[in-house]
Amino acid sequence: MEPRPDPHPASGDVRPGDLISGAARDSVLTDFSPPSAPPDRDRVWLHIGLFLATFAAMVFAAGYGMLEDGLWYPLTGRIPFYEANGWTARVTDGLLYAVPFLFFLTVHEFGHYFAARWNKIRVSLPYYIPLPFALGTFGAVIRIKEPFRRTRQLFDVGASGPLAGFVAALVVIGIAVFTLPPVEYLMSAGRAGHAATIQFYLENGVFPERTSAPGMGVMLVPGDTPLFHAVMSLADYRVPSYELAHYPVLLAGWLGLFFTALNLLPVGQLDGGHVIYAMFGEAVHRVVARVTTLLLMLSGSVGWLVQMVPELQRWYGTQGLISGWAALAFVLLLYLRRYFGDVRYALVGTPVLVALAAAVTFLTPGLAANVGFIGWLLWSGLILFVIRMDHPPVLVVERLSPGRRALGWACIAIFLLCFSIQPLG
Repeated sequence: MEPRPDPHPASGDVRPGDLISGAARDSVLTDFSPPSAPPDRDRVWLHIGLFLATFAAMVFAAGYGMLEDGLWYPLTGRIPFYEANGWTARVTDGLLYAVPFLFFLTVHEFGHYFAARWNKIRVSLPYYIPLPFALGTFGAVIRIKEPFRRTRQLFDVGASGPLAGFVAALVVIGIAVFTLPPVEYLMSAGRAGHAATIQFYLENGVFPERTSAPGMGVMLVPGDTPLFHAVMSLADYRVPSYELAHYPVLLAGWLGLFFTALNLLPVGQLDGGHVIYAMFGEAVHRVVARVTTLLLMLSGSVGWLVQMVPELQRWYGTQGLISGWAALAFVLLLYLRRYFGDVRYALVGTPVLVALAAAVTFLTPGLAANVGFIGWLLWSGLILFVIRMDHPPVLVVERLSPGRRALGWACIAIFLLCFSIQPLG
């Protein structure tokens, strides 16, 4: 059934001079109600099963971990403690990680869910995604079963998840900060190196910049963010990033802030993309999404040159060096072909972006070490080929109420406070 234009604009719709006036000129409709649809029936047992599988995977990842080089490395890294205290210690740490992290994910997704139901949008229950290694989960998603019809619906559903999840993450971090064990707790993560680390802290009042603990598998090293840095100032001591994985509740809280910022990236139909589109319209969203994607590609390229190319050169000599540069150029060519939609622009843009990444890497190595993150190359690919940079239009363009605009600015502030250009080390 095709929607019909209404010659009588509804009260509260776009007015001249509104922030979204540019998008409003492209709007065809001023009101639209879809035909009634049969009620949805969620496969409740499927959602419960995925939740339980995700919960089990997260407990396993934290307490037992993934197999590497013939050994199991738990996410929390307290192997000596587990070897001394058995499986109950592993399960306890797994629960201390899985419960608060799943609490955050659930609050975030049900924020979207209830906002969608409030706006009479057909929506599924959350699908939790278990992962039998790494973090134990790839997050959770809900499925919106129909296009967004109105700007306010788009904003309500997009902003509700990160706002609710942000509050949940703050609660988790607050609990972690005010129940932080004494610094001697680090001895449970390995006596040899951590004894020196603790001694350094006791003598200087701060932890050393780098850990003196011997390598024990692949450790998760979260990056610092303005908000996390500020909150940790309330603790008895500031846990350094390289030791954060040993504190399962604190790690869950940090991941909550990280996933909130990731969802608030202002691109495509991510939560941040919804918010920017609803607040400022299509034209601004297109510019912000493209600038954001380009910056992520640049950071990923710098990270590639800083981390991967030297490793390839070390492994394979000159051939590895050449292969590293060629692989980066090829990936950027594919990305920019998608970015511009025209191979001619991609052929011009690729050497420019490679040269810019090289300039940052070799002329300002200190800056490159702090802004390069190879993981953004993967995320750029997801944005360009899966999520897409642009946002589909809504049928009815509306002016947001002052309350919604205030919440939109809160989302932008949360993104700036929780985002780290180097989220993982």
